Amino acid sequence: METRITKQGKVLEVEKIWLTSKEAQAYLGVSVHFFKDLRASAQIRFYKVRGAIFYKKSDIDRLVEKGRVV
Repeated sequence: METRITKQGKVLEVEKIWLTSKEAQAYLGVSVHFFKDLRASAQIRFYKVRGAIFYKKSDIDRLVEKGRVV
């Protein structure tokens, strides 16, 4: 969750949908090298906006679910 304050001074809790590389790596709990390998092997989708790279949290969750062992 991310805390945001409105113009009226109200505090809102907002769930992040988009993560930076560092946030996505921390969310997964993996090393920089492992995370770069995921991206290089096209196992994880990313979105580029004016040079900044973002990852959709639901895409990361889906990647983990695919690896689930019954």
